[in-house]
Amino acid sequence: MGAVKAPPAARGARLALFEATSLTAKGVKDQLAARSFPVTSVRLFTSSTDPDANLTEFKGEAMLVTAPDEEGLGSLDIAFLCGGREEGARYLDWPRRKGFVAIDLTSAATDVDGVPLVNAGVNPEAISGRPGLIATPGPAAQMVSSLLAPVRRGPGLQEATVVVFQPASAAGAGGVEELYQQTVSLLNFHDLPRAVFGRQIAFNLVPSSLYRKNAVPGGSWPGRERDEVLRVTGGGFELSLEVVLAPVFHCHAVLARLVLPRGAGRAELLAAFDGNDQVRTERGGESVTPVERAGQEGIVLAGVNPAGGENAFWAWAVSDDLQTGTALNAVRIAEAILAKGVPRRDA
Repeated sequence: MGAVKAPPAARGARLALFEATSLTAKGVKDQLAARSFPVTSVRLFTSSTDPDANLTEFKGEAMLVTAPDEEGLGSLDIAFLCGGREEGARYLDWPRRKGFVAIDLTSAATDVDGVPLVNAGVNPEAISGRPGLIATPGPAAQMVSSLLAPVRRGPGLQEATVVVFQPASAAGAGGVEELYQQTVSLLNFHDLPRAVFGRQIAFNLVPSSLYRKNAVPGGSWPGRERDEVLRVTGGGFELSLEVVLAPVFHCHAVLARLVLPRGAGRAELLAAFDGNDQVRTERGGESVTPVERAGQEGIVLAGVNPAGGENAFWAWAVSDDLQTGTALNAVRIAEAILAKGVPRRDA
């Protein structure tokens, strides 16, 4: 599956990235460069007081990262809110007051009344070019909604039971580092660092039920992810969803049991993804695991096998969250905004 190309744009955009040194922001910057997003100017912000967080790069050029200041924000068209939920919540009022569109990747805007929740490959009609907020699904909901929407629209979907295996990267650079340090510590019989995950993740699987209120480090909460999937896809089917922390650095993996309407079979299920620009089915002899899919774009669907009854099937899918997850979705939303012609307000 080739990369989805950006649509042509009449002019460039004035961009900003908040929490620009985060792992999510790195994904956004990589996608902006890879898709040749037209940029007139870009500003990079961070709330961190760490002196090592004041320098990053964009399109191969070193750039200074500064503290965000609403009064000194300047003229913007589109901003990407990256980092954590608490960080994103600080800036939710800024787009309306300053007249730009903010694409929220932190989940802070998800429950704000009137804010659309958008998977650009599923419900692009919800994208508006008006100043204000646009929320993106969490990484798990982004992947699951991309998988279930074509089935719902194709042969139909009655029920889905989904287990999401979440990588350490969902908790940011700190999560990746802690998994690495835990692995090294175990092999050398040292004490384990637990600041991010609170328990051993290396060589282990941890269900969300072991965390308070099922809130998995990295922002995944099964109930929230389930609600986001139903909201983006339009629902109309029963959905159960669980999140399990897995000892992998990158790539979300999903194991799902899908129940189709009576009379629909495996052929109809696979045909639902014909021509899909987000999901492709496995090629003959292809291994679909986080190891093989790391660094690759797109979601690959594999292992579609009977799951009891003529219209029930198991399905396995893998996606590199840094290449195809919320960062790519946010940039595709920005492309749609620019194509609509975002209204400009000069400072």
